Amino acid sequence: MTRTVLGLLLMVLISLGACKESKNTGEKNIKKEGVETSAAPINKQLLIGSWLDTSASQLHFSLLEDGTARSDNMATLLYQKWRLDGGKLVLTVKSIGNGSSSIDEESYEIKTLTEEKLVLQNGDYTMEFTKKK
Repeated sequence: MTRTVLGLLLMVLISLGACKESKNTGEKNIKKEGVETSAAPINKQLLIGSWLDTSASQLHFSLLEDGTARSDNMATLLYQKWRLDGGKLVLTVKSIGNGSSSIDEESYEIKTLTEEKLVLQNGDYTMEFTKKK
């Protein structure tokens, strides 16, 4: 009997926490399989342009309106295409090195996007960019 009550209580708590209201923005956050994603749409037009990496790495890139991407100063990591997948920026990347090459997709959560600033995150790795004027 106690297990049944505890199980029912746990299901109710999980159900209540599955969809919550953000205090700061009023956006709905939807929790799926332990991952919380924002339901707010990304303004695709804000992504189009050239972005300058503010870190010492200076991995600059451009996102073009037709869905193609370009590495602006990298010879061995070539961005080819880009797309939005919900709140994520997905880049198709060709890596060239020591006589071999590979094509992969990199997915970054868009943490901040304004006309001047872009912050991307992949796990614990965060990258900040400013838009080239």
